[in-house]
Amino acid sequence: MNGSQSRAAGAMYGLAVGDALGMPTQSLPRAQIVARYGALLDGFEPAPPDHPLAAGMPAGSVTDDTEQALLLARLLIEGGGRVDPAELARRLLAWEESMRARGSLDLLGPSTRRAVAELLAGADIEVAGRLGATNGAAMRIAPVGVATPCADLDLLVDRVVEASRVTHNTGVALAGAAAVAAAVSAGVDGATVPDATALAAAAAERAAGRGHWVAGADVAARIRWAADLAAGLAPDAAASAVYTLVGTSLAAQESVPAAFAVLAASPDDPWLACRLAASLGGDCDTIGVSWRGGPARERPPHRRPGERPAAVRGGRGSARAAVRCPAAGGRPSRGSMAGAVTRRFDRLVHLGNVVIDVVLNVPALPERAGDVLATATQVTPGGGFNVMVAAVAQGLPAGYAGAYGTGPFASLALAALTDARIEVLQPPKAGLDTGFVVTLVDAGGERTFVTSRGAEATGTAADLGAVQAGPGDAVYLSGYGLLPPSGSGIPDWLDRLGEPNVVFFDPGPLVGAVPGDVLDRVMRRADWLTCNAREAALLTGRDDPLAAARALAAARPGAAGRRRGVLVRTGPAGCLVGPAGAAAPVHVPGFRVDVLDTNGAGDAHTGTFIAALARGAAALDAARTANAAAALSVTRRGPATAPSEAELARFLAAR
Repeated sequence: MNGSQSRAAGAMYGLAVGDALGMPTQSLPRAQIVARYGALLDGFEPAPPDHPLAAGMPAGSVTDDTEQALLLARLLIEGGGRVDPAELARRLLAWEESMRARGSLDLLGPSTRRAVAELLAGADIEVAGRLGATNGAAMRIAPVGVATPCADLDLLVDRVVEASRVTHNTGVALAGAAAVAAAVSAGVDGATVPDATALAAAAAERAAGRGHWVAGADVAARIRWAADLAAGLAPDAAASAVYTLVGTSLAAQESVPAAFAVLAASPDDPWLACRLAASLGGDCDTIGVSWRGGPARERPPHRRPGERPAAVRGGRGSARAAVRCPAAGGRPSRGSMAGAVTRRFDRLVHLGNVVIDVVLNVPALPERAGDVLATATQVTPGGGFNVMVAAVAQGLPAGYAGAYGTGPFASLALAALTDARIEVLQPPKAGLDTGFVVTLVDAGGERTFVTSRGAEATGTAADLGAVQAGPGDAVYLSGYGLLPPSGSGIPDWLDRLGEPNVVFFDPGPLVGAVPGDVLDRVMRRADWLTCNAREAALLTGRDDPLAAARALAAARPGAAGRRRGVLVRTGPAGCLVGPAGAAAPVHVPGFRVDVLDTNGAGDAHTGTFIAALARGAAALDAARTANAAAALSVTRRGPATAPSEAELARFLAAR
């Protein structure tokens, strides 16, 4: 690691250290901090039990400041140094949901929450952040400074605006964020504190003319004034001056200049400056984050002389997940960062069957030799179609590689695939029609099936030979596609896939009819096994879903450690997820809703889970998102009822 890389790492570690020091004192008045801890904090402290935001958090815990900075860092890596504003909004919303699920009160700030709500309501990205004048953009902007050289200040300001405008599209907020990013960038290049501060003020001046106008003091002028005010003051006097005169509120024109005042008061003692920032009160964790993103020494994390490095806990987001610089020398470039894309795949190739669902809603199943009148009827594409629609609804392109015919059902299926923007990868089977499934849905929403197979069951190894999976493709197949005679060629096709191709296997309710040798080969190649509790029992002989999930998560002979995980759906209770390496499957709770029709819920769950993994979500987060999609789907009639991204975001935002 060379000097600039070490300083870049130091900026990210220091960000987490400053945040963790300010965690127990954030949102408190300085007088209360002095009474509890003295004029300056000595080190990491747990949050007091009566803290308005962080009650119960242990010493060394990071807050939303670090977590959102790392969220932005991951987006920069995925985007090769650029940030997709719409994706940032989605990630911020998902982050808040994860915080809410952990019982945290430290959620999105007022500007970000307002902007995200407007986006969900249909507002344009350019106007959603028009009122965002707080410091939320500045608190998370450090990774942009790490990724963007300061030699081209206009480019740096452009990158700041790109990463901030969706929530903080005002001149005052952009000026604050640009100042912090410029100081980070200058620090990575080895600038002195005065030079970094001067560059920060210059960046603030350029950014102040961007975005929407709101009333607020000039950030650049206040940075220069605050730095002059605090320079040369003793720590206690500096803390009093910053708290009383500069201000430590959420306003960007207060907290950002306050960070530079702290830097000016202690330019040569990083640990003292961290303690000083944390002792201010108000939004002091953000002040600590903002200044610690600036000029960095080459030994992260900073600590008091003679002390062992303090641990920064990752209970609410790991500081160890900081932006990684390239192994070769120099600053991260657009090209080098693009090589670190975390998106796991770019398209879902479906080897399963698309059929037509003839759905009949009945009060109850008829007795043997009996009859019952349906209360509603629907004819719609189903089977593998539902999984692909769910994935596409969440932004993951899909291609259908299964067989289909030329009859009336086939025409219906092909039209639906085209309307859903799903690529069809094979020519039709002339003279055959696509099969159909009669689905009886009783008053409780439970389903019973009768399947009539058609062209989709006649695929051959030669047909599959024309289908080529690219290195960015994931593959999905179900047990239906493995039934004789068409399933025998699939294992050979799977064996030809490359190591990067992730394979998802859903055994389906007829898994017991799949030939043993075919099933064994597919199970060996599958990276993810996703099924319901009944199917898990058929595969393992264990009726208890947890015991079945544990058995399925264990490596099978010859699997060579490929298995990434197992997901067992447990209906309204949610699902059990056993990621590779986990000691035991983890229960991910479902969502309570009024059930209308469970047809297609498992498919909605699977397609959404795959799409979430494609975006880089952790397995448990992806499972929670899939649970939400399944919950929404059962409130609607029909099999292909997966929610859109906006519907899913609104559902999760309300819980």
